[in-house]
Formats: sequence, structure tokens, C-alpha cells
Amino acid sequence: MKNKWLNKLKPLLITAIVLIGLYFAGSYLLDKLFGDMCGNDIVQKSPSPDGDKVAYIFQRDCGATTGTSYQLSLLDSDDEFPNKGGNTFVSDNQFQIKWITNDKLRVNYEKSSKTYEMDKSVDWTKIEYIGN
Repeated sequence: MKNKWLNKLKPLLITAIVLIGLYFAGSYLLDKLFGDMCGNDIVQKSPSPDGDKVAYIFQRDCGATTGTSYQLSLLDSDDEFPNKGGNTFVSDNQFQIKWITNDKLRVNYEKSSKTYEMDKSVDWTKIEYIGN
């Protein structure tokens, strides 16, 4: 009786394992072929006064169906600049930054800009926003 059930389940288990394998292989292949369709162009790289952190202003472009945006990322100085969205501030217009202290950054932006992200702090660094 046991062998009878095992013989019936065996093809189902094999099919399930093959389908799961195909799913993961396909996902991996699609990611390798198309990956992240967005690109980042660094506009400004500004190290903190003590050199421990770096503020990057960059323009992010994700292709014809979306507009470009200006973004800000704060990273540790030994981190590599990644090809992903900003972790601090995102705007449709360019903006300026200035380090006030080692752990305080000022962002000057146009008040009429559309802003999509406006974090008040990132990894112990406070961000002050001044709209003009």
C-alpha cells in the first residue's frame, strides 16, 4: 500500500521540483539580461568635513517612460556608490547641499519643486531643508 502511494506521489514531486527550478533559473536569467534599467549620473560628490561620510547628488534616469529626477544619497566614505535610488532626498529639480558639521547637512531646493522623499536624518546625520 505504501509503495502504491509513493509511486503516485513521485511524478508530482519531480514535476514540482522541476517547475521550481525553472522559475528560479528564469528569474535569474531575466535579471542578468535586463537588470536595472535605470542609470545614475553623479552631479556632485561632497565629503563631510571629517571625511567619514559622502553626500552624492545624482541624476537618475529610468528610460523613456519615466522622467529624470535629482536625488541625494548619504553613504559612508568606504561604501561604493550603488546603481539605485537615493536614500535621502528626491526632487524633480536640481538642488544644492552644504555640510554644516560632520553630522549635519543642509539641502537648498526650490519650493516649487516636486519632492518625493525628504528624510530628516540618515545614519545619524541630520538633514536640514531650506526651500527658496
